[in-house]
Amino acid sequence: MPNAPLVAVDTASLYERNVGSMGLANNTLDTLRPTLEAVYQALHARVQSGELPFLRLHEDTATVTEIQNYAHRAHERQRLNDCVVLGIGGSSLGTQALVQALGAGRIRIHCCDNIDPEPIGALLNGLDLKRTLFLSVTKSGNTLETVAQTLLVRERLQRALSDEEYRQNLAVITNPTSGFARELAQQDGLTTFDVPPNVGGRFSALTPVGLVPAALAGIDIQRLMAGAAWAAAGLASPDPHANPPLAVAGLLHTLATQHGRSILFTLPYSNALATLGDWFAQLWAESLGKNGVGTTPVTAVGATAQHSLLQLWMEGPPNATIQFLEVRQHRSDITIGDHEFSDWNWLTGHSLGSILNTEKQATEQALTQAERPNLTWLLPAIEPENVAAWMVWMEAMTAYAGGLYGVDPFDQPGVEAGKRIARDLLIKGIHKD
Repeated sequence: MPNAPLVAVDTASLYERNVGSMGLANNTLDTLRPTLEAVYQALHARVQSGELPFLRLHEDTATVTEIQNYAHRAHERQRLNDCVVLGIGGSSLGTQALVQALGAGRIRIHCCDNIDPEPIGALLNGLDLKRTLFLSVTKSGNTLETVAQTLLVRERLQRALSDEEYRQNLAVITNPTSGFARELAQQDGLTTFDVPPNVGGRFSALTPVGLVPAALAGIDIQRLMAGAAWAAAGLASPDPHANPPLAVAGLLHTLATQHGRSILFTLPYSNALATLGDWFAQLWAESLGKNGVGTTPVTAVGATAQHSLLQLWMEGPPNATIQFLEVRQHRSDITIGDHEFSDWNWLTGHSLGSILNTEKQATEQALTQAERPNLTWLLPAIEPENVAAWMVWMEAMTAYAGGLYGVDPFDQPGVEAGKRIARDLLIKGIHKD
């Protein structure tokens, strides 16, 4: 692994020494240390026992090899043009984040993360079904939206393709033992990949849920897992001064509960990372929003947000913390050449990437001067290792925050209630055409 950290964090602008009375006391981490160490020990005991394997997914090298072989067969034998992911929430957002950030275009990846009939119909009507792979992705095996999508696609594939082609062009990613998706795969003889039983959907981006479509898209999933391993190693210490996700969890919790910072904005300064912000928003909201606690995550993209939300952050209610996601070296760049406009000569020689990064720094400084707390996560580049490392650190930070809030970050009772009601209404025929 490279000597430079795959992810770094700067929390200086969360403290009163930089943002005045709006910030945290300068000794906050030392004050929090006993509490954070207890939270750390409670979580990592469950990780080491195998009860919570989400921080050890990089150890499963056999699954990575299996997925790589499957993707190779899809590329070389089936010569696919498209892959459609049938899934919603955690079964889709991780895939979208990985593909938007890192996709190499080997196969076009489409994510049907809703059951809106118009876009689904348009997508299906525009695909060559013989050269399209469909992945039905549902941890429970019984997700309403995914079951509906899968039944629709199954009917079309069986009508248009031979039995062998159908079995090649529909695969299932689900839990190992139960649910509709598992039953369908066994009945129809479909390829299946297992989601580890104790890894929840929103923590599953680095399981087959995200790794299969990522490999199909041409992403090097071994590099993803190398980034995950680096991130896991960075969680080795219960000392918040040596464990960035633990420290930031404590700082954000303190800002929310003692300083009224009930909104957490994630602001990537790269369009490629926009969906990574959305992935984090689901992770944070669904894990922590329980028992009347939690903070509201919102995603925006820099520099666009400077022309829409920055005024609110600067002079609106003091109820938000901003976390920037900065990319030091963009993968490609364009430099402004010579021109005849003397008032703008100072732009000559600057690249768009350097302008974007400068705007991020200027926004950070403006917020700090306005006494608005903010922090920066820094990725040296948008590469598989960096993206995976940030995702693992965000998962760990969220789990630590769950311990601080006193909630279980791995369940979602509010979501399940809505699912039960929707199922009951459909069984009764409500809204049936």
